Amino acid sequence: MNVTLEQARALDALARQGTFAAAAKALHKGHTAVLYALRTLEEQTELVLLDRRGYRTRLTPAGERVLEHCRKLLEAERELEAACAEIRAGWEPTLRIIFDGIFPAEPLLRVVKQLRAEGAGTRFHVSAEFLAGVEAAFTRDEADLMVSVLPPTLPDLRSYRLADLKAVLVAHRSHPLATQRGPLKDEELARHLLLTVRGSDPRLQLSTGALEGRSTVHLNDFAAKKAAILEGLGYGWLPEHLMKRELRRGELKALKLASGATHLFHPSLHHRAGVRLGRAASRVVQALTGVELPTPP
Repeated sequence: MNVTLEQARALDALARQGTFAAAAKALHKGHTAVLYALRTLEEQTELVLLDRRGYRTRLTPAGERVLEHCRKLLEAERELEAACAEIRAGWEPTLRIIFDGIFPAEPLLRVVKQLRAEGAGTRFHVSAEFLAGVEAAFTRDEADLMVSVLPPTLPDLRSYRLADLKAVLVAHRSHPLATQRGPLKDEELARHLLLTVRGSDPRLQLSTGALEGRSTVHLNDFAAKKAAILEGLGYGWLPEHLMKRELRRGELKALKLASGATHLFHPSLHHRAGVRLGRAASRVVQALTGVELPTPP
């Protein structure tokens, strides 16, 4: 069966207008064109779609059912037209963003919310990875943007430095390490579990790097790591933005180390240098960095 959009429009117009003449006027078509479209539609469906016995032509029950599907065709046409218009206006069909899970998701989600409120039809895919997994996912998924805390190894990237993220080595207030006075030595730390998210990376140059091979529990993300620390399972590095309330309440305690219990991560935003960004990606870059990119034509 090859139902055309012209046939769908004719049936929809007749149902709305009630007469062939009014339907033809609404469609800016000749009376005979509407008659022909509906007659061929009945032939193709092998159904009686119209009750022609009264002054006003009405749809039969079969016609009402066919009308439902015809209107779905017309709605699909409108959606296709809108999608094409958005793409012509510079909105990319999809935007894939990979970010390191230590980076707060709120700035990314905020700009996505703003773009959706403005009517952007771009489909957003925002996912978190960690450390070297960020670049691996960026390559594997052919993502458009990535926020990483490790320097990328891929060539031909355009990079933007983002604000530093402060992390603190903490334990629950009841944990033995949190109750000790004076700087803690590596031997004291090694007696307890050091919690990490999927393992650390030597490029971070964390002061606890030498301890990771001996006493670690690897967790899936920072939410799980925070929960484990609050349960007193062990100690570990947490981004300050994730635990401000717990630090303020004293539930978590910053550990005292001779080498310092704070660490600055240096996140950067990256995209491929040879690819012109669409409007959505450009807005994300501007929101995170303040750099205004040229508007796509």
